[in-house]
Amino acid sequence: MLDNVVGRRPFPYDVGYSGPRRRTRYFEGWYHRHVSADGSASLAVIAGITLAPDPHAFIQLMAGPEHKVLKVRYPLEAFRARRDRHEVELGENRFSPDGMDLDISSDGERISGSVRYSGNALYPVNPVSPGIMGPFSWAPFMECIHGVVSMDHRVNGSITWSGRDYRFDGGRGYIEKDRGRSMPRDWIWIHANLFDRPGDSFMLSVARIPWLGSSFTGHLGFLRHDGRLWKIGTYAGTRVGGSGSGEGLLLNIRGRAGNLEVRVDIKGHGGGLDAPVRGSMEREIIESSDSVVQAVFREGGNTVWSGEARAAATEIAGDPDSLLA
Repeated sequence: MLDNVVGRRPFPYDVGYSGPRRRTRYFEGWYHRHVSADGSASLAVIAGITLAPDPHAFIQLMAGPEHKVLKVRYPLEAFRARRDRHEVELGENRFSPDGMDLDISSDGERISGSVRYSGNALYPVNPVSPGIMGPFSWAPFMECIHGVVSMDHRVNGSITWSGRDYRFDGGRGYIEKDRGRSMPRDWIWIHANLFDRPGDSFMLSVARIPWLGSSFTGHLGFLRHDGRLWKIGTYAGTRVGGSGSGEGLLLNIRGRAGNLEVRVDIKGHGGGLDAPVRGSMEREIIESSDSVVQAVFREGGNTVWSGEARAAATEIAGDPDSLLA
């Protein structure tokens, strides 16, 4: 266990630092995404640790639309966090529900600046469903536990990356978290919150989940629109089908409350980010930061919401058609 972690271990709703219980191979990381008001710029920042044969802390950054990537390594001693809330420090870099401060010099790159968050939309939890994974959050043998810290919030401020300013005044933000041993072998992940109506947000993850010596295809996510929240998940009784490729996805998400049709057009080639395998950050996945998401939500055949979001983020690892069959 790390000496520079304070506070009590949190309720399984993943916001603060959870830490390993018995595992020697472990990772934990927070993903912070920022999108400018006009969709012309985005910045994803991942702060985390890996407790594996080569233990260390790290920050990964990807700026869009050019998909510029920087990966920075820190000693574990530079990592400080709270268990009872989302508050992480890595060297001179700070992350919290109030905002993010960056001060990085690495590989000839200089990154600095601050952004502030407000109006954070928290995912609702209860003892039976302690996070976005629902009852699966309690399963002790899951290889990865996914959490949503903020479904959507306002962003103001700017970050300068080696002379280029990324301005986010009036933009939107999102925070999620993963912890465990490994990310799934195959998965699809989509996030979009730059819709015409501020506060509307959509996230979906479909993945191959190891389970008791076998595996199943599971999914989780949400659609937040007009102040309403539609929970998407295997445990919530929704079903996901469709087709896809590296250029786009067509999705149909069906549930008791309605039907959501989603089209994702993936732009550009994306940037490479490191993902964990048995705790070690040794697998590269490609994330696109400038996709376009078009969605229509129907109840009883009537369209109750539709939207288009620019500067959406997508990841496809493995064969999407097999996941969506």
